Amino acid sequence: MDEARPAVAVIAGTPYDSGLGAELLRAKGLATAPYAMAGSPDEQDSLQYRDPDALSAAFHAQLHELHSEGTELAMLFCNSLSAVVYHDASALPVVSPVTVYREVFPQLRSSLVITGNAQAVVGVERAAWEVSPGHRMLGVSDPGLVRGIEAGDPEEAYTTSHLPTTLRLARRLDLDAVVLACTHFTSILPLITASCDLPVIDVGARLVDLAARTATGTESHG
Repeated sequence: MDEARPAVAVIAGTPYDSGLGAELLRAKGLATAPYAMAGSPDEQDSLQYRDPDALSAAFHAQLHELHSEGTELAMLFCNSLSAVVYHDASALPVVSPVTVYREVFPQLRSSLVITGNAQAVVGVERAAWEVSPGHRMLGVSDPGLVRGIEAGDPEEAYTTSHLPTTLRLARRLDLDAVVLACTHFTSILPLITASCDLPVIDVGARLVDLAARTATGTESHG
């Protein structure tokens, strides 16, 4: 595969999560390249809250450019970005967190959803309402944990965050599962599963699996 024409283009909010998504796809043997819409979590949050129309336009311009270069599939590896850019109709097929939500929520009665910012909470809640209107969802965002992970010490960021306490709360509330709706949290998945008695659904890992199956033709994109 020509490196100028990756099998899957990974588009995300920052270089961290676009790079992580590309690394995980390469581990599955796919040619890929990362594309970040912003340089940091702060810049990405600012774009999402202050100028979502410009962010959406930049996202679709990136898809058009990739399509013109011969790329055939994009993986949107960012939960909050997927909440503010409409991508059901676009220049390229897009596998995104919304694709995963539509698959997961009909199988659950309730969940604790942990996101990187409140935009992502809205996006997850919207998707759950569309496919499973009776779903009971407790949504929590933690931008500080995202910043701590990007700072280079994921374990310290997790330990000092609210997440260990919130996971215990999910158990006491008798929720069906914990949904990690931030691709940054894929990097701390072992820490979360080690301290959580509930099933943990990592949207990032599922997204990579789905994109890989779609890219290799083992599952059609729907």
